[in-house]
Amino acid sequence: MKTGYSSLRLSSGINVTVVGNYIPRQCGLATFTTDVAHWVTEELGPGSDVFVVAMNDTPEGYEYPPEVRFEVTADNPRDYHRAADFINLSGVDIVCLQHEFGIFGGPRGFYITNLLRDLAKPVVTTLHTVLPDPESDRHEALAQVAELSDALVVMSRKSIDLLEHYYGISPEKVHFIHHGVPDMPFADPGIFKVNWGLQDKKVLLTFGLLHPRKGIEYMIEALPPLVERFPDIVYVVLGATHPPEKERNGERYRFSLKRRAREFGVEDHVIFYDRFVSIKELTEFLASCDVYITPYLDMNQIASGTLAYALGLGKPIVSTPYFYAQELLEGGRGILVPPRDPDSMAEAIGSLLSDDSRLEHMRHEAYSYGRQMIWKEVAREYVKLFQSVLAGSEPVPVPVASCPPISFRDLPKPKLDYFSRLTDKTGIIRKSAFDIPDRASGYSTDDNSMALAATVMYHLQTGDSRSLDLARIYLGFLKYMQLPDGRFRNYLSYKLTFQDEVGGEECQGRALAGLGLTIALEPDEAMASISKSMFESALACAATLSYARSLAYVIRGCYHYLSRFQGAGHVTKLLDGAASKLLGHYRNNAESGWRWFEPCLYYGNGMLSRALLLAFRATGNPEYRDVGLESLDFLTEQSYRDGIFDLVGDLGWYPKGGNRARFEQLPIEACSLVEAYVDTYLVERDDRYLELARAALEWFLGRNVVRQPLYDFASGGCSDGLLLNEVDPNRGASATIHFLLALLRMTFAVHPESEVLGQDVPSA
Repeated sequence: MKTGYSSLRLSSGINVTVVGNYIPRQCGLATFTTDVAHWVTEELGPGSDVFVVAMNDTPEGYEYPPEVRFEVTADNPRDYHRAADFINLSGVDIVCLQHEFGIFGGPRGFYITNLLRDLAKPVVTTLHTVLPDPESDRHEALAQVAELSDALVVMSRKSIDLLEHYYGISPEKVHFIHHGVPDMPFADPGIFKVNWGLQDKKVLLTFGLLHPRKGIEYMIEALPPLVERFPDIVYVVLGATHPPEKERNGERYRFSLKRRAREFGVEDHVIFYDRFVSIKELTEFLASCDVYITPYLDMNQIASGTLAYALGLGKPIVSTPYFYAQELLEGGRGILVPPRDPDSMAEAIGSLLSDDSRLEHMRHEAYSYGRQMIWKEVAREYVKLFQSVLAGSEPVPVPVASCPPISFRDLPKPKLDYFSRLTDKTGIIRKSAFDIPDRASGYSTDDNSMALAATVMYHLQTGDSRSLDLARIYLGFLKYMQLPDGRFRNYLSYKLTFQDEVGGEECQGRALAGLGLTIALEPDEAMASISKSMFESALACAATLSYARSLAYVIRGCYHYLSRFQGAGHVTKLLDGAASKLLGHYRNNAESGWRWFEPCLYYGNGMLSRALLLAFRATGNPEYRDVGLESLDFLTEQSYRDGIFDLVGDLGWYPKGGNRARFEQLPIEACSLVEAYVDTYLVERDDRYLELARAALEWFLGRNVVRQPLYDFASGGCSDGLLLNEVDPNRGASATIHFLLALLRMTFAVHPESEVLGQDVPSA
């Protein structure tokens, strides 16, 4: 496990380095690595960065695409150290290594351990070869790679057994993920045969880089009886000669195959395509064949991209029983025949070609099974594993006593310096690079709604005119983002172009929450009036919301509106309806040991419990109070340990029955807890909840698992989150807003005479 590294993160995504061979290098591993990098990029989306460190087998390298940012000459040991330095300084979160003995320098590829030892990042390694009863040097090489990796990926379940039995590697460290395959529609082979001049032919196909272990000579020997039964049969051998084989022996193996075809009188029925084909060409060749053949001689093979591709495209398969074929073709998805047995091979192929119903059934079975192997699904599994590894990267335990609690009188004084830095005449800018506003990130209704709430609370508490000026900017932004039907857009670019047609549910709820609090607290009549008009325009949309957090924000906004206009029956009805929906979420998901609204603990969880407590205060419905308290107690049990809050992280969250992520811990979660405990105190008048609120606030100030403050006392800015053993160096709008909201909410609680937010709202 790699710990203590520094990550320069400019986004909330996962940044990944993939290490391995890469196109245009011509080999199966290069194709696999290219697909992994491409589809992981697709799965992670634009908030993440995925780049490649490519292994070169020649000093001149290759003409790589832009995603290859570093190249390693395989037989140069110093390059591995340089690659590790490059990765460590690149803002990478996790490394995905593609391991095959032959692609790295040194005996059995030992040089790769130089890179792994120097890395300060977690490593997930995909093992493309796992041998039973290995030679001592292969055993040592693989064992060291496994030891230096945080998790291992294999493409056959047999590999898990081999790793445990022969290498002593715990199955807990090994994860099965399918070999990826292209996503192609289920189609009749005849549609594609015309592309290759194979129309009206029965097509057998073997694909892959040629070398003697492929066993193609035995398939050629099986052809004579097949040609006699099916005169229109052709056997296509697709692929260039394996580069190391070609370097050692030239085209000797290919010529021997052609000679054998002549000797058996089937040269007119064997077609050699001597080239490395693109993925598009390969899939079209595969789609055109009637039966796919893998006559391999190595029974220890634990992965085969060609076999996986054929299965994924719904091809009937005849294969020798190497490990991977046994596993992939079980359950009638193919036929296994003994190696070096042309008669058995001919019989198996003939039985398929003479039975259309069986052939079609096998096609459907193969294609159906292959749907879980398409690259989109495989990439999703890789990303889940990355999240799990990152979530499990635990820091050194911190003695709680070394970080003494901060008393109420030691709370920092609220300040708006950093708010002013992030705010221009349009609104508050979403993100920052360190503490420099990132104008390219633009603006959002999400942030400006909460910034409006924070500055209105600040103005009420301090009377500072700067806060009123800022609040006017934020309110003006919301007005600009509101559509004629009352809904809000969410994203606006720095050049003032809209980035979406309409915001999501949470955006609508947050806008209502910010406006409702402004209506309740802002003495400036013009601002309160504009807020009221906008709030009421948004009510029709708010009634349609169903997402748990959007409902919580709606309840929050309605509660504050009713604190000023308590006779507004339509708003009370909206609040009660939203609370009923939120209660429905709880009933649908809560069970013994999981007293929560959703099947997973995500972010800002305290707001869900708090919303029901506010609904209780507004309506007097005791069920809202009971569920609010019960769910908050559950949340406390999951987050509060040994006097500190160890929050659920967003790198995997905490699914019911699954593993709990610890990083990144987000300010919105701590803020939601402060607010929830303060409002629970106002319901229960139990000092224990004030103590918990204080502890949640002090999470920002260093009372957390890494013993570092997220809040910058000089500027008033707040870090975007807790990473592994450090705080995120960036201080964006959301984090800073949520710190100020938490601080102001606590200040109101400490000074009851100022507790405007705690006033009771009579039942309607």
